Amino acid sequence: MSSNPINIKDYTIASEIAGTQQINDVRDFVLKNPLKLSQEILRLVANQISFNQNIISKIPSWSHIGGIIAPEKVSLEQSSSEWTAKYKSKLVNGNIGLDLTGGLGVDAFFLSKNFKKYIHNEPNQLLSSIVAHNFKITGKSNTTFTQQKAEDFKIDSDIDFIYLDPSRRDDNNHKMVGIQDCSPDLRLMLDKLITPGRTIMVKYSPMLDIKAALLLLKYVHQVLILSEKNEVKELVFLIEDTIIANPEVICVNLTSKGEEQQFSFDFKQESEANTIFSEPMAYLYEPNASIMKAGAFKSVGNKFLLGKIAPNSHLYTSDIVLKEFPGRIFAIEKVLPFDKKILGAEVPSKKANISVRNFPLSVNEIRKQLNWQDGGEQYIFFTENSIKKKLVIICKKIHLT
Repeated sequence: MSSNPINIKDYTIASEIAGTQQINDVRDFVLKNPLKLSQEILRLVANQISFNQNIISKIPSWSHIGGIIAPEKVSLEQSSSEWTAKYKSKLVNGNIGLDLTGGLGVDAFFLSKNFKKYIHNEPNQLLSSIVAHNFKITGKSNTTFTQQKAEDFKIDSDIDFIYLDPSRRDDNNHKMVGIQDCSPDLRLMLDKLITPGRTIMVKYSPMLDIKAALLLLKYVHQVLILSEKNEVKELVFLIEDTIIANPEVICVNLTSKGEEQQFSFDFKQESEANTIFSEPMAYLYEPNASIMKAGAFKSVGNKFLLGKIAPNSHLYTSDIVLKEFPGRIFAIEKVLPFDKKILGAEVPSKKANISVRNFPLSVNEIRKQLNWQDGGEQYIFFTENSIKKKLVIICKKIHLT
């Protein structure tokens, strides 16, 4: 490795070289080093090639722009996707916005479209320079760049929106979850940031306990749970200058077809809702990952007038197809007891998509016992009913148009 410190010129050179190469196997390119590059430039070129490949799906708007510079890999890993950034941008607007923890700048890029002026603050000077370069070549002109620690930033009274994505890694690069373990620790800054007319938006790990976070952050007005293709990606809290008893929880899932499933509730509504239990009927309903993370188990059943198969399975049933349901819908073909001989006869292909809900065996244990492979047209749920009788529900997925 070169003894000279890396600077943005090295990244620019790497970006230019990567733009001339048609490479599918980055590892093979690094091993062969056909351009006889120095080890440091070779590393940056490889990083740029991987970045260019990954932003096609994660930040597609940038993938068509030549000259975008790739920062270190961790910046892309920790950044929001284009979709989550765009969704958040729908919720805010104003005169001056501030991203206190700028990072790669994906959130700032889309949020800034709703503000006359925007500030991207990133204490890492090299990363800040890279983001400034990238914004310039995209034609974005309303954003300025600063390089201060979030805790030290002097926030003017005319800033009406602040965004934070606290770092969730400690000094040893271990992933952290709790608000108190993230940097900056918003608990220590919140009272200074809050002022009438200002909105604060903060993003945390999908693993964070929502109710515990509400107790710590106390001024939350809305909670967003954002999932892509049924995987929770972000928990986002919108904070104002007043305390409300029951913040709205908005559960959103972007499906593989690009459709947004949305469901809203609050925890008071959830605690007061009643559950109707039912044996499996004609259709099985499985809520999406955002709803499961939120714990909206009674609210979603009530909203769609569904029967719940068991208290802890979180599977629902109905005699009709409800196209608006935020999750997956299956047509039930058979409901069977858990019996190896019966199941072997029912699935002669020995191939099925298996899900387990409140069942004593794992998916791998079931596959091993039945000698089944994953895949095929059948979806089979291993669960129990409201009186703890084990059930095997054989279904076909309904593909709504």
